[in-house]
Amino acid sequence: MSLIAKLFGWIMYLIYQIIPSYGIAIILFTIVIKLLTLPNTYKMQVNQARQGLIAPKLEKIKKSFANNPQRFQEEQNKLYQQEGINQTAGCLGSILMMVLLLGVYQVVYRPLTYVLRLEPEQITQAKDLLVNWLETQNITEKSINGRPELILLKYAKTNPEIFSSMGGFTDKLAGFNNNFLGFDLAGVPSLHPENGWSFTAVMLVLLPVLATIAQLVMTVITQRHSRKINPAAAQSMGAMNIMLYTTPLMTLWIGMSVPAAMSFYWVVNSIISLAVQLMLYKYLSGERLLKINEREKAKQIAKGPTWMQRMMEQSQQQLAEQEAMQNGSGNGNRTRYMDGDDGMSRKERAEYEKTLIEAARKRAALKYGDDIPEEQGSVKD
Repeated sequence: MSLIAKLFGWIMYLIYQIIPSYGIAIILFTIVIKLLTLPNTYKMQVNQARQGLIAPKLEKIKKSFANNPQRFQEEQNKLYQQEGINQTAGCLGSILMMVLLLGVYQVVYRPLTYVLRLEPEQITQAKDLLVNWLETQNITEKSINGRPELILLKYAKTNPEIFSSMGGFTDKLAGFNNNFLGFDLAGVPSLHPENGWSFTAVMLVLLPVLATIAQLVMTVITQRHSRKINPAAAQSMGAMNIMLYTTPLMTLWIGMSVPAAMSFYWVVNSIISLAVQLMLYKYLSGERLLKINEREKAKQIAKGPTWMQRMMEQSQQQLAEQEAMQNGSGNGNRTRYMDGDDGMSRKERAEYEKTLIEAARKRAALKYGDDIPEEQGSVKD
């Protein structure tokens, strides 16, 4: 995570050197990150759109094997394999985006580290001085422990005497432009502003509200699109849908307790993300989607089954073998037996079970082109 934040930090640093405005830097930084992550976003959208194309086939399989979950899993896996769809692509892409997003957050709320390039020791010393001063003044700053850098930035400009023992510290921060459109991005929203409802106080409260509305709008549009292309999958999400709609409310709660830069980033990110999503929805439709689907299908089939598909099929084969042993059924040279009445010794039963497992492994190896595993020695008494 630290490495990702450092890489993104250099991007923010270079942008701020060109345009010394923290607000504009956040906007340009968000656009750059969206461009860098666009290939992954595109792959996720392609995978979702292709799953929508096979949704009718999948629903038919689901109805046909409603009372046989194991058979449904087998047929579902076979369908994905035939259509060349990677079931894990969406999950892996989402995990990657989450990791990158955490790196972005660090850059946005740590401008002293990534934009002004201050040493950690300086920031820690300044934080200690500010905490002591706040205690003497009986002032509470909610973000001082979790996100101290934006708070330090605010007090270095409004009360520079706090850091008088750190020669040159306030001079470094004085030139940092954290104002955007007339309000301070280092300020924390308050429903009871000390100086009344000035323009800055109103904007500080308005930003978390705008961030929440922007995320809600994006959630509604993406969910509506999901229901359109794959109704069955959208209906089966259940608790996930609830989480998608409660996340914006968490944004409002968090945004009211952290510096405005975070809410400002959420607003910008939601607007740009929504624009990207709408363009991809438009692009991945009609004849173009069918052509992309055929191309991706051929590409994936040429690669062969994914590791997840292979694991699932091998697991299904082993389950089938276990059921055959438990039910006493089999083919060829297999002997029918029931526990306690099969007439086999412990050694004979172990050999029989080992033979079944090795047969399943050989079938999987032949199917996927792997080396056939060598037979192991006999089981000893």
